[in-house]
Amino acid sequence: MANLEFLKPVLGDQVYTSFLEKMNEAPGINLVNASDGSYVPKAKFDTEIAAKKQYLSQVEALSREKATLDAEVSTLRNQLQEASETGSKREKDMKKDAEIIAKLQGEVKQLSGDLEQRKHDLEEAGTFKGEIERLNGIIAERDRSIETIRKQGRLSLMLRESGARNPDVLMRMIDIDKVQEKDGKVTGLDEQLKALKASDPYLFNDVPAPRGGVDNAPQRPLSGDELLSRQVNLEIRRAAGYNV
Repeated sequence: MANLEFLKPVLGDQVYTSFLEKMNEAPGINLVNASDGSYVPKAKFDTEIAAKKQYLSQVEALSREKATLDAEVSTLRNQLQEASETGSKREKDMKKDAEIIAKLQGEVKQLSGDLEQRKHDLEEAGTFKGEIERLNGIIAERDRSIETIRKQGRLSLMLRESGARNPDVLMRMIDIDKVQEKDGKVTGLDEQLKALKASDPYLFNDVPAPRGGVDNAPQRPLSGDELLSRQVNLEIRRAAGYNV
């Protein structure tokens, strides 16, 4: 039973005692002191309960909305983190690319300088090209002259060894271009000497020399062909500047 002491000042002790006995005999009845605000009428209570339920429903709705917003915020934070990391990586890549570009630009500059120097060198080389070609021609001509002199010296010795009375005269009758030397062997000379011995035997020591010839070997009578050959060769010697 609720505390009914608040009725004692109003009812007095005798009435309060009698009332309290009656209330004890009537279970199911509760008296409350509404003056302290602890008592709430049922209608008001129901209204408060309905409002509380509505509030709780709103709280739940807001909680769900907050959870959704929290998820979206988390997603945005992840995206921001990824964007930050991507931006950082991109910044590093851009820095690296800038370094590569700077290096390539340096190489291009160096190559450009080398190209200009090469161009300058080629222009200078072109200036002297004609002179170089002229000098090369002189050198080649001298080389040919030296080879010709060297070749003539060898042929003169070989002509002496072949029995020529006067190798210098006989040399003028040899086609030097037909004489070749390879691997120490001479070709193209024996054929010409054989032909000259047949046509002009007096040019060689194995036949007598004509009067006024190139040596004092004993003479013998010459045939008609030999006389004709001698006259022809005498004319050749005169044309070559020899006294006959």
